[in-house]
Amino acid sequence: MKRLNTHKKQNGAVTLLTALVLLIGITLVTLLSAKTVLVETQISADNYRMAQAVAAASAAMDFGVGYFDGTATKGDGSATTGNIVIAGFDHDLNNVVDTFGQKTYISNDDKQTTTATLTFNNAAGTRCVAAGSTPNMKGGLITAVGFSDDGLAQRTISQCIGTLDIFASNGPKQALISRGDVGLTGNYQVINRYSNTTAWSGKSVNIGASATASTFLRPIGTEESSYTRAQLEDSDTTNNYTSEAVSDRDKGNGVDIIANDPSLNSLTGDEFFNNFFYGDRIMMESLAKNLDQRYSAGDIDSADGKTGVVWIEGDATMTGGTYGTADSPVIIIINGNLRAAGTPDINGMLYVRGQLDAAGTIGVLGSVVVEGDPAMVPAGEDPVVGAGGVDLIYSPYTLDRSANPIVGTTTAISGSWRDW
Repeated sequence: MKRLNTHKKQNGAVTLLTALVLLIGITLVTLLSAKTVLVETQISADNYRMAQAVAAASAAMDFGVGYFDGTATKGDGSATTGNIVIAGFDHDLNNVVDTFGQKTYISNDDKQTTTATLTFNNAAGTRCVAAGSTPNMKGGLITAVGFSDDGLAQRTISQCIGTLDIFASNGPKQALISRGDVGLTGNYQVINRYSNTTAWSGKSVNIGASATASTFLRPIGTEESSYTRAQLEDSDTTNNYTSEAVSDRDKGNGVDIIANDPSLNSLTGDEFFNNFFYGDRIMMESLAKNLDQRYSAGDIDSADGKTGVVWIEGDATMTGGTYGTADSPVIIIINGNLRAAGTPDINGMLYVRGQLDAAGTIGVLGSVVVEGDPAMVPAGEDPVVGAGGVDLIYSPYTLDRSANPIVGTTTAISGSWRDW
């Protein structure tokens, strides 16, 4: 009798195991892909918000640099209060670094709003101001902190800011400087109560050509610190307490006049120019162009009321106007001859490459420098002439001692940028 086999083979076990492994693998890949997408989405969101914070901080920094280099007006602009145009860290003239509220930036589609904070710091001992130095409003640290639209991401950037030293610490030290002869014949006074020289010339200074001309210093035995700035810069010389006449037609040239100085007369025109300015003519003209203050001689009236560097190209005539202020001076460079026929009032430095003809009544609080280029000065005439009234009062506060930056000279300090 044949024996029957009751055991049957198990079929499909390997297939089932393989399917199970594949299912687990697919599940893991799906979970990993989802996790990767989630992480990449989070990274993208973080990068986007960090970019928002960086953009906000950069916008605040740009505002800070522009503010430092900008101008402000104090007073109502009337003749009684006057316009005082200033720049730097202190736009309200209270001798305190200005502060700002939170700045807000809204996207063009009005869907995103980012914010930033901005601070100025001119304290000694910081990264931008050496320890032991005297802080001023002409340089320091700008710090901007930007925030994303949700406020979770933030970025801090900082930079040292300062000004170009136009005078290279060698600004004029006299009220009148001429490379050639000075032959004024009108009613003029030259005042310098800050130092002991009023005029400096490479050739002669003919003080005796005018019966009403005189130079003034502060009285012997007194110090600059004995007077207020207003007293040092006062045009009234009748007060013996603040003014002592030194040179006139009767006395002749006194100790306050340096004449026939070969070290000045032997300079070339470019050397003479560079003796007072850090940059050459090209740089100074570029500064004026950057301020949109380069004018043709026929358009010189457009410079009325301007501050900073002004470049006038060609032979010009001034018939009036007020250039610069005592707190925000002007540097006017005449690349030609200048005839002052009216009553111009200049606060700062007047540099004339050719001849200065003081035919009118010109007043300068600062310094007048005349190069006297022989190619420009009329043949047979002196570089400085004029029968009009001249009132020159030396003041370093409208030159290299200016409390605020000269407009248009702002510069970021190389290597000072930080974004960490």
